[in-house]
Amino acid sequence: MRSIFNVFFLLLFSLQICFGQNPLNPGFQMLETGKFSEAVIFFENHLKSDPNNPTALLCYGRGLGLSGKPDKALEIFNKLKKDSPESFEVDLNIAEAYMWGKDFQTAKSKYIILAKKDTANFSANLGLANAYSELQNYDSALVYVEKALQIQPTNGNALVSRKYMRLGKSSKLIGIGKLGEAEGYLIKILEENPKDLDAVINIGNLYGLMEENQKAIERYQSLLDIPSKKVDAAIGIAQVKFKQKKLKEALSWAQKAVEFADSSEIVKAKVARINALGWNKKFKQAFIEIDSLESNYPKYKEDIIATKGRLSIWSKGFKNGANYYLKLLEINPKSFEGNLGYADANYAMGLNNHSFEYVNKTLQIYPGQADAVRFLDKLYSGHDPTIISNVFFSQDNGKNASKNYLLRLNLDPGPLTKTFLSFYQRDVYNINKKSENIAVNTFMVGASHRQNEILKYGGSVGVIQSDNLKRFTAEVNTEWKLGKYQTAELNYREEIQTFNAELISKNLKQQNLNLNYNLFLPSKIGLYSQVILTKMSDQNTRSLIFSSLYYLVSDAPILKAGINYGGFGFKNQVPTIYFSPDKFRNYELFLASENFNNPKAKILYQGTLAAGYQKISIEKFQSIYRFDLKVGTKVTPRGMAMLYFLRSNSAASSVQGFTYNEWGINARYIINKHTF
Repeated sequence: MRSIFNVFFLLLFSLQICFGQNPLNPGFQMLETGKFSEAVIFFENHLKSDPNNPTALLCYGRGLGLSGKPDKALEIFNKLKKDSPESFEVDLNIAEAYMWGKDFQTAKSKYIILAKKDTANFSANLGLANAYSELQNYDSALVYVEKALQIQPTNGNALVSRKYMRLGKSSKLIGIGKLGEAEGYLIKILEENPKDLDAVINIGNLYGLMEENQKAIERYQSLLDIPSKKVDAAIGIAQVKFKQKKLKEALSWAQKAVEFADSSEIVKAKVARINALGWNKKFKQAFIEIDSLESNYPKYKEDIIATKGRLSIWSKGFKNGANYYLKLLEINPKSFEGNLGYADANYAMGLNNHSFEYVNKTLQIYPGQADAVRFLDKLYSGHDPTIISNVFFSQDNGKNASKNYLLRLNLDPGPLTKTFLSFYQRDVYNINKKSENIAVNTFMVGASHRQNEILKYGGSVGVIQSDNLKRFTAEVNTEWKLGKYQTAELNYREEIQTFNAELISKNLKQQNLNLNYNLFLPSKIGLYSQVILTKMSDQNTRSLIFSSLYYLVSDAPILKAGINYGGFGFKNQVPTIYFSPDKFRNYELFLASENFNNPKAKILYQGTLAAGYQKISIEKFQSIYRFDLKVGTKVTPRGMAMLYFLRSNSAASSVQGFTYNEWGINARYIINKHTF
């Protein structure tokens, strides 16, 4: 925002001193018309013949200060101060000299003394208001500018200063998320001048943040006929269209901004167009255009590096994005986008130690800034102690049933390390043989650690026990990021078969070697594949493969559709104990949707519907279906609960190969207590 103090506010006072001195009139006119360098030469020449003339010295000092030499002006005013230690006018000029030199703290101290000495002095009150404003203490600034306006109600300089103070206060309130209060200050400006361009563009931006999209567009459209604001208006409309998910329209308006722009606004407009290309995932073209911008406009280095950082993150080049933001911080260590952008890039890579560091740096520079506060809360929400509970029931058409109770506590000792404790009780029985109810208890402890942006590893150990069973189990897991679009997991997991009483009595243990691969391309095509090799304690083995090819129809909320293929086979067939065909295949089409990625959603849902065919060994193809539905709510920002029901008649869903039903409730609560 441009400086709000007006360099001319003491001229009238100075000229009152000077206009009686006819030989000096040409110099006074130079000061009055802004010809400060010429005024310096004029008064310098006059002082050669009249070196002690206080009026000429005062005007000479003002000319120096207003032409960019505040230190020399201050030297002259301090000399005048020695000759006239009680001169209020000289003290006013000394205070203003500190304003010219951008030493606003000292200027404020000087003006406080002057405003107390003469509470009715217009210049002292306005000067103090402007000093407070430059220090971003807008509340005090507005108090003193109102005092100045009580003295001179129609003074143009004071009215302009008050406008910029209100703009500054509004901007500060927006930064800490108090949007309603910010609107009030902008409305005050518009009540005095409904066509104030700065207020109109700012309130348009504010309505965009408040998601009052139609109001925002109306404000921007009112500026499209005003040449000096057409670019800002088009950019504002583009941003609203982006928030409305109208991405092609957003790009169209960003292109209009480029067409409207003159040489002074072309970089701003082209950056907006590059952002819009990024919103439309046209990253190749966006990077070509930002490279061209960098070549043609090298002095806009900060804007260009920040844009490269944004594009890199949007295109999943998180490491590159982090490096661009570090370059930006080398140029400007206090850059808001540099600090928060670096935190965001590291969050995307799982390097939350750096995320915490740079979010806190952001808040040290910009206390209370709303985006940084929300980011910090999101970081802590991922690491604060979390209690997870799940109560569910199951039954298949073989009358195998279960009651299940899970309680888990996540405790993270640091931003890169996660630990958990869990207890799981499973009561299994057959509805026709309730006397055979068996309770199985599982205790687990585990941890994981993010080594770097590529590798995460962890594991767990546990004990499973019942009246006739006690077994130890272990799991080791690794996760690898193989570039922008690919991840892989290689895991080893041991588990005990507890589906029904008969399996528990067999004390059957599985050792699974599991490889998962996930690919998701910018074209919104995804592939998930899984291979599991299983060795069982009864000397049987199993080989399983699953693959899902899908297309992401929408990412807000998520909607995807695709085709699944699954198959497995056992070395030995023991159908009287568990479902173990030599060959099993299934093929299905599916549709899935969820809104978990919407932080503002109060009602949460997740649903999957699938249908297809299965083939067991040499039997004929059979039609299959499955569906599951989860519906819940955010009880608090840190607490949620969900009811769910699922049903499947695929033989792959049950160890016994029967139609399977499950229903229950999940709950999660994040305790607002930081462990590091």
